[in-house]
Amino acid sequence: MHRLPLFLCVVALFGATLSAVLFFRIGNSKQLLEVQLADTAARATKLDSDLTASNEQTGTLKARLTALDADLDATKTKLSATESRAMQLGVDLAQTKNLLTLHEQNARALAAQVASLKDDLADTRASNASPEAVAAYKNTIAELERQLANSRNGAAAPSAAGAATAVFASRSGRSTVLTVGPSSAFVVLNFGSARGAQLGQRLSVSQGTEIVATVLISDVRTNFSIAQVQADTLRGDLHKGDSALLIR
Repeated sequence: MHRLPLFLCVVALFGATLSAVLFFRIGNSKQLLEVQLADTAARATKLDSDLTASNEQTGTLKARLTALDADLDATKTKLSATESRAMQLGVDLAQTKNLLTLHEQNARALAAQVASLKDDLADTRASNASPEAVAAYKNTIAELERQLANSRNGAAAPSAAGAATAVFASRSGRSTVLTVGPSSAFVVLNFGSARGAQLGQRLSVSQGTEIVATVLISDVRTNFSIAQVQADTLRGDLHKGDSALLIR
């Protein structure tokens, strides 16, 4: 009987000790959990702050991306306009070069005609030609020299009425080939309306003393004309500088 109270006392002491140990352990665990909870809350607050900043940066980047897209579209539009302008300038440049080449060829042909007319004038004087013929040669030479000056300046001035027709009629409508078309299909002559050229006129083209083709005028301008080569009369290849003579 005396042992039972003692046993109960021992059990009570053991329980009290165990309770004290558990109390301290639970207390420490609670403190650790509170610390961890506070740390987690701080980290969550920081993550919320980072997320807000990231969203703001995303919005800013989206706005910059939209602006860049708009700038890219505007740049593409400007580039397209620039390319179109460059293409048009290229076409204009090619046309200007062609016109310049034609002016240069016409100027050289006019210079050759002036020299030829001066030679004819000297021959006419030597053969005691009439004063009217001499005056006509002088007028034609003056007119051609004026056209030559205008051609070198890139301008086409109208010729004086009748200044060249009479003399060139006496010279049988002589002219020079300025340009030969592909396969000698047509030629450009320095024989225009200012010198009496008309649609449908025929000229014989010569190389030296040999006639190599007959051409038919199909287009007449002030200082030059375009003539189609009659294929059945063509003998060999035509060349720039060949002489042409009006067939009457």
